[in-house]
Amino acid sequence: MTFYAIIVSSRLTIMAKKVRTLGHIGSNLLTELSRQGKRLFTFDDAAGIYGDSNGGLRELLSTLVKRRWLQRLEKGKYLILPFEAGREGEWTEHEFIIASYLIEPYYIGFRSALNYYGYTEQVSRTVFVASTRRKLKSVLEISGVTYRFVYMPDRKFFGTTEVTLGGYRVNISEPEKTIVDCLDRLEYCGGIVEVAKALWYGRDEFDPVKMAEYARKNGNRAVSQRLGYLMETLGSGTDEAIAILRQSRSNSYASLDTLADRKGQYVERWKVLVNVRESELLQWKER
Repeated sequence: MTFYAIIVSSRLTIMAKKVRTLGHIGSNLLTELSRQGKRLFTFDDAAGIYGDSNGGLRELLSTLVKRRWLQRLEKGKYLILPFEAGREGEWTEHEFIIASYLIEPYYIGFRSALNYYGYTEQVSRTVFVASTRRKLKSVLEISGVTYRFVYMPDRKFFGTTEVTLGGYRVNISEPEKTIVDCLDRLEYCGGIVEVAKALWYGRDEFDPVKMAEYARKNGNRAVSQRLGYLMETLGSGTDEAIAILRQSRSNSYASLDTLADRKGQYVERWKVLVNVRESELLQWKER
């Protein structure tokens, strides 16, 4: 290597190092947060370590974001970017972990839960987060992932479990509750065909009676009607589950798919307007 090349190389190295420099105070803060296992943290978490006099902490966090040691998820919430992120700070945590820091209480649900359990082939870059709180911004985009917050009334906020991802515990709807939620809000799962697939793919894992009870507890009688029709069509229900769902029916007809036109065949047994052709509803089974 020539002397000139050595000089240029050295200057480039120095410039690269300046992009992600980390001062003593910032280093202590990130070290302590990491020691506490907080790769994601809030302003209050940082204030408990650093203190906050005269806005000094806000300035420090802003500097760490500019130097790509932190990523600001939203106001007062941050992700620590590890050294492996490089100069550009290209790094992100599992999207469910990030979602768990964006709102409380919450659970991952709808199509995101279907994906997690392997009940759908559809891949979505949207994470659906159910909460009893209404978020000012119902949609956020972070590192190319869209987070959609779905308001859930208290009476429907049940049927959750915890899973561990990357050392973090994350709330997600149980398999049975996932199906019930999807039948209640079909727009967040891709429509009735996706629910039919999920019922079939998970048929050996679901507890049909538990699912029927959850449908009744949901309070939307149309959910019981749709679920009953699908269980009988797919042969995935039990006598006890079907009996519970039959008792939960409304006297009014409900569309099988709320995303389709109200045209089709009326099925008296379930008080369902089947507005999706059976061939379309079940064609995926032939693949």
